[in-house]
Amino acid sequence: MQTIDKTATQKSIPQSLTARKINIGAGQGWYREGWEVLDNVPGDYSMWWKHKAKCWDTNLTSNTYDAVFTSHMLEHVPHFRTEKTIAEFNRALKVGGTFRILVPDLKRAAVAYVNGDIDFYQKSRHYTDHLGIGGSFMSKLISPGGQTLAITREMDELLGGYAHLYHFDFDMMKILLEKWGFDDVKEMPYGESVDTDMQDLLHVECDGNAYPMEDPFVRDKKHVASSAGWILTGFDKSPAISLIVEARKVSDEPYTYEKEYAFFKRSRFESRLDKIKVVAMRHIFTVLDTAVSVASRLGILALLRRR
Repeated sequence: MQTIDKTATQKSIPQSLTARKINIGAGQGWYREGWEVLDNVPGDYSMWWKHKAKCWDTNLTSNTYDAVFTSHMLEHVPHFRTEKTIAEFNRALKVGGTFRILVPDLKRAAVAYVNGDIDFYQKSRHYTDHLGIGGSFMSKLISPGGQTLAITREMDELLGGYAHLYHFDFDMMKILLEKWGFDDVKEMPYGESVDTDMQDLLHVECDGNAYPMEDPFVRDKKHVASSAGWILTGFDKSPAISLIVEARKVSDEPYTYEKEYAFFKRSRFESRLDKIKVVAMRHIFTVLDTAVSVASRLGILALLRRR
């Protein structure tokens, strides 16, 4: 295991780093010696080992990483970008590199629904009982959140945001991974991996102590208020609801639009007019965000609130 200076702000890769590994979708609080991270949430990305990008357009150097890990991220990706995301994992990995992915297990969720197993859904942060077990099932498959916006076809109204958008069982993952250059695809037990790093379970380290995710200290977010500082580290989580899959890259499979399944292309906004609208909206939102930031610094927003 290589040591990373987690306070270093230079962006060049240390020459002493002989093996590179990356956690995609790790979040801002995650840290592990010898590992890089990639995410697109707001935060500080000045450290060389932190990358800000979309998971289907990472800008990572090709054939670079010995291991790629991602946990409970792919279900947040619209199915329009699922195959491009898997292809991007392949591009970043070296041939022979290990890919490990955790997603909510579609089969377990479906079996729990059929069997009326409400306890299964109560383990999820997305649990709701407002429509009975059917509502619990659907809130796990398609849940509210801030990752993806829903907008009308006319692009005149923002409807809200989604978290979970798509789900997978093992057969689905195996088909996708083998299509995009992976082999030896296996469903793995919790905490078991060919990579010794990834045998360490997700936990919080705070003030010299390690706390599992189910510990009340973590569950009640007491670590966040700690003056000692904390990091989230480790890998597998939520064994009761997770599908854990590990595979090995055996070939480069460059992404092409033509190679995608036709289903994943349905209803995409791909016309030239759609793209012009999106670019225009992005520029407008950038101007508005800048204006709000300036108004806040000048105290104008505070004045408006008092009126």
